Parts: sequence; C-alpha cells; structure tokens
Amino acid sequence: MRAFAVTVGLLLLGVVGLNALAGWDAERQDRRFQAAAALLQPGQAVIVTRELDDRRLQRMRLQTIPRPAVVAFGSSRVMPLGGAALGLAPGRFYNAAVSAASVEDHIAFWQLIKRAGRLPDIAIFSIDHWALARSQEEVRWLALSEEVSEFLDGAGRGSGWGWAPLHALVYRWARFKDLFSYTVLKASAADLERAARGRGRRGAEVEASLRRDVVAESQVGDRRAVRADGSLIYDRVYAGRAAEQVREEAVRFARAGARGLAEFRVDPERLARLELLWRDMRARGVEVVVYLPPYHPAAWALIRAEPRAATALADSAAAVAGLTARVGARFLDASDPGSIPCDAGRFYDGDHARVECLRAVIERLLPAPRPGGEGPQAARPTQRLRPTVGSTWPPSVATRPATMSKRSSTKRRAGRRSRSEVAVSRPVPSERT
Repeated sequence: MRAFAVTVGLLLLGVVGLNALAGWDAERQDRRFQAAAALLQPGQAVIVTRELDDRRLQRMRLQTIPRPAVVAFGSSRVMPLGGAALGLAPGRFYNAAVSAASVEDHIAFWQLIKRAGRLPDIAIFSIDHWALARSQEEVRWLALSEEVSEFLDGAGRGSGWGWAPLHALVYRWARFKDLFSYTVLKASAADLERAARGRGRRGAEVEASLRRDVVAESQVGDRRAVRADGSLIYDRVYAGRAAEQVREEAVRFARAGARGLAEFRVDPERLARLELLWRDMRARGVEVVVYLPPYHPAAWALIRAEPRAATALADSAAAVAGLTARVGARFLDASDPGSIPCDAGRFYDGDHARVECLRAVIERLLPAPRPGGEGPQAARPTQRLRPTVGSTWPPSVATRPATMSKRSSTKRRAGRRSRSEVAVSRPVPSERT
C-alpha cells in the first residue's frame, strides 16, 4: 500500500512539475514577445496561421496599444470586427477577442487594460453560451492566471463587494486542480516537446511573424492576418466559400451539437465572476453593452427544433439578461438571425457572422434603453453606421487623441473621471460587432 501511495505521489508531482515548468517557460518568452508586439502599427497587419496563439498575442498587444475609446470582448465570433467598420479613427478601437473565449479571458484582458491606465469609454461583449458553462475546463490558465487572480483579489476592495474574496479563493482552487489536469498536461508536454526540438513554444511563430511578416493591410491578399486593432482578416479560401457550401457547413454544425449546446448548464461561479467584471467596469465609468451572437439561419432552425438545445439557449439568455439588468448594461439576444435581420449571405459558417451582420446587431443594441437610464437615441431617430471616420460616433469618442495625459490616467486608475471624460462615457449611437 505504501509503495502504491509513493508511486501515485511521484506521478502527481511529475504532472505538477511539468505544468509549472511550462508556465515558467511561457513567462520567460513573454518578455521577448512584448517587444515584438509593439512593432505592429495602425494600417498594418501581421500574417498568421490558424494555429495562432491569440491569447499570447492579445496579452502583449494590450500592453502596447494607445488608449482606445471602444474595446470589444468575445470569441472568434466577433474577431472580424475592426475599427474602420465602426467609423472610428485608427487607435480608437481595439478587438480583444480570442478563440473559445471564457469569462476568465475577459477578466485577464480587462486587468491588463487597467494596469496600463487605458480604460475605454465603451466595452462591447459578445457572450457565447460556453463561456458560462460548467463543463468548460480552465485549460489556458497558465497564460492568464496572474491577471485573473490579481483582478479577483482586488475586485471587492473599496466597493462593498464582500463576496469578491470568496470568488478569488474559488478561482485559486480551480487553478490548483488544473495543475493535475490531464488536458493541461498534454498541452504543457506538447509545448515543451516543441521547445526541445528547437521549434519553440506555441506563440514563437507569432513573435517571428511580428518581426518578419508585418505588411500593409492592402497587401494581405489571400492570406489570414491580424490587424493592428486586433481584428481578424480571414483567408480568402475560408471567407470566399459559396453560399450553398456555407449552408451545408451550418447544418453540419447544428447537427453535431452546436458546440455542446444541448448539454449546457450555467456555472454560477463563472456568472459571478462576470458580474464582478461588469460591476468593476461600470464603477469606473465604462459603458457596457452585451449581446448573444447570431446563428446562420439554417443552423438556427435546427437548434430551435431540438428541445434541449433551445432550452439551453433560453437559459443562457435569461442568465445574461438578468446579470445585465443588475449591473446597468444594455443587452440584446441576437441569437435569432431574423431578429436583426441577418440573412444567410452574412455568415461564414454556422455561428460566425460577417461584419455586415455584426454591425447590424450593434445598431439594434445601442439604441435600446439601459436599465436605470435613457437610451442613447431617445431624442433622435436611429442612424445607420456609415463607413466614414467618426460618422455617427460622438466627436469625443471618434476623434479624441489616443494618448492620455498623466493626470487623466491617474484619475482613471483611481476610479474617477474628469468632466470631459464623463461626457464621452454616455452610450453611443449605432455600431456593430
């Protein structure tokens, strides 16, 4: 029995050691990566592959960009959204979306923004059901755990949120359990194996691309690239598929379970962390607007016809709607493409909308009244976005300099805003995600 216990203990120690070593190696690489991330300038894009380590890229870019007026948070379903599509000048928008985004990703990126003293006026959230799911494992905590822990440790200080420290402890427990996670072990082993073979960790290719493959946006051509504002340019093979091919892909997506939608269960802990995040943003004068992203019409029809999937989606919408009402954020359930409307031609596949559809979603969302206040368009008719800089955004949001004075930055970090800053925190007319 003793020999068995010793064997198990040594195996667990090996797993913990390997995962911890992978985390240390990632931190060491980050210092080099940050210098490379600063090379990407407005009007440029970096050529990338589908294997992009987007969390590492976002972590480094958020420490080098000028202060944006608008930041988008979400998954790959909002990645194509760029500042130009919103009529915002270069540097006024940043897309902080990552693939398969979780609540913890949003928290980590917000904490990086706060550290840098670059608080936006408006935060747009595209929330997927899986971001609130109990089944979502913390596979990527090694890259972002420091920022999440820092936020949760300080979330309740000076705000009367006595339950914030409890959620910090719960998150630390989740991180501790992931030290023993087989999924994390596989990822760590793969990264270290790549390093041993001289290929470098995942993310090394992005660093090399930032030093070698930065081009003008007009020169991207058929390739996949990330703009300086964080938005994604899809490669032409994917973006140029025929409508019937896209419809077939949408049907396959829905019949395959729509990313586990039927098994979805709301995780109260994740919902509580999201509430901490949005309350922190609101306390600092940031306008929060939230939507559930739309599905391709063919996928939506199949999802609605499957009772468990339809119920799960309704539960997700109800949870987010209740939370936005509590924190005073605008909310729109755009899951049904017909409610926007977005036809089949405005989708890349079953659940990834094109920019035209995302823009229409925001045009529907921003005129809606915020709980506890008037809607931004209460005194005038809704305007559609036009592809000109600052066309329908308040001048203070569209054209205010991207840099901040030391005095203004200090005030924001302290949770206070100057008179001119308060004026631009009001909701904006139409936009799109």
